[in-house]
Amino acid sequence: MPAKAVIKKASPSSRGHASHIPTTIKNPERVAHRRTELIEVATKMFLERGFHNASIRDIVRACSFNVASLYMYVSSKEDILYLVAQDLMNNIADRLSETKLDPESPERSLGIGFANYCQIVNRFRRPIRLLYREVGFLPLEPRDKVLATVSSVITYFENIVAQGIKAGVFRNVPPRLAGLEVMYIAHLIALHGREVRNIGNLDDYINCQLDLIFAGLLKKPEKRKPGAGRSSAKPPRKRKSS
Repeated sequence: MPAKAVIKKASPSSRGHASHIPTTIKNPERVAHRRTELIEVATKMFLERGFHNASIRDIVRACSFNVASLYMYVSSKEDILYLVAQDLMNNIADRLSETKLDPESPERSLGIGFANYCQIVNRFRRPIRLLYREVGFLPLEPRDKVLATVSSVITYFENIVAQGIKAGVFRNVPPRLAGLEVMYIAHLIALHGREVRNIGNLDDYINCQLDLIFAGLLKKPEKRKPGAGRSSAKPPRKRKSS
């Protein structure tokens, strides 16, 4: 297993850029700057009011430019929602792809990958909640691009599980389904934050969920391939989080 896993981005470029959204501005740095401002303002407004209750004029009033200037950078509110979703998924992809896995231990790799992804979800829990709520309002093409990045997160965990099955450490479960479940368990931090906090801090949640994940995945020691002994799957604690 590689030390790093590649996660597909929603768009391969700097923040605020989206190649499929037309603009009349020729300076790419200016486009990125204005769209970054749009992303920050719109994320806050969509979270507070919802996509349908936040108007273009509401968003512009909180920006440093007027409505006429806005339409030089985007053509609709759906474009703004796509910029918000794209920015979130690219941030997630960047951070998850930097995770250094253990090439010798699928079990430990899953523990490291899951713990790091939970930290990422905790950091972006409000935008993730927004994405779940509003992504269905995107037009088909941009929605598919965003969901492709979500799918690549599932693939990230699927590959680790598949490697563990091949190594004789994990039970012969559907790797794709296992990857989906691992991703969704992390997303509970964003979707059901109050319940998660009732369990304890973030480290408590990660350790509890890893126990449950491995209880379902790990083969009994007597059924493992020779040399596929259990390693310490849980990553070292980095910090306490509430």
